[in-house]
Order: sequence, then structure tokens, then C-alpha cells
Amino acid sequence: MNELNTRRLIGTPAVPGDFADLRRLHGDSRVMATLSADGNTFSEVQTRAFLKHAAEHWKLHGFGLWFFRERLDGEFVFVGYGGIKHAVVEGRDEIELAYAVRSDYWGKGIATEISIAALKWGFDTMHLDRIVAFTLPHNRASRAVMENCGFTYQRDIVHAGLPHVLYILEARAFTARS
Repeated sequence: MNELNTRRLIGTPAVPGDFADLRRLHGDSRVMATLSADGNTFSEVQTRAFLKHAAEHWKLHGFGLWFFRERLDGEFVFVGYGGIKHAVVEGRDEIELAYAVRSDYWGKGIATEISIAALKWGFDTMHLDRIVAFTLPHNRASRAVMENCGFTYQRDIVHAGLPHVLYILEARAFTARS
């Protein structure tokens, strides 16, 4: 199993057994205000479809989203997910950095920690040349994560019918920062 560990977290590939944790994340209106196309929380059906797609991505490509947990008092507590995955951006297949963290973990560096681990894996293990990331223009926290990881703003785009900002990180720039 492709476990991905950070200083504080243990990440495992998305599997159907992650439903309850993902459901909690997808039911958080603060989180979903920046993740869903309409800004609303996901239904159980949408969460199941998301998880099914994430698990299938692993089977098809050998990489994808990891579900991260923190060990607290002998138990593993779900904090969020992150990783790299295929995404269509402006009609092109790209490898995208994606992440989402429970709102009660915001401001603790978790998204950046997850992202750096996923990027390192993508560049060092998969030997990718570049990885993209995008978010809604007003999502300053997500933009800060991208910038902290070394991404540079490229341009405004439309994704899922909504305005987004596109960031790119090339392998050589990431390696130079490491």
C-alpha cells in the first residue's frame, strides 16, 4: 500500500472505508464553501461518488488522494485528504495537487504539510515535470498554501463553470527550494 507519511500525519490511499470521515468533511459548510461548485455541502450520494472516483483513480493510475490521519492518544483521527491526481484544465490533461482539511484543523499548517509530501512524492517518485493547482480567486488560504509550496500564479481560468486562478509548479523549481 502506498502510505505517505509526514512529520505529524499518516496518509493512506482513498478506499471505500473512508466514507464516514469524508462525509464529515463534505458536511462541513466552511470547507465546502471553497470545494464544491455551488458552495454547498455534498449529499451522501455525492460523497460516495467522490470516494468511488478517488479509489478508482488509485486503481487506474497507481496514485491519487491520500486520506491523512493524526495519531492522538493512541487513535488515528482524520484531518483531511490530499494528493495528486489527473484533472482536465482548459481541455488538457494535467496532474493536479488537491487537498482539503477539516475546518477545526485550519491554521495549523496541515494543508501545506500534506501538499509538500504529495509534491515530493510526485516529483521524486513519479518524476513529473510539473504539477498544477487551482482554486477560486477569493480563497486566500488555499492560494497561500500553493504559494508556500512554491507554486506561481499563471492566469485566471474557468473551471467547472466558475472563475479560478491557476498556479503551476515545475519540478526544477520545487527541487531548488528543497
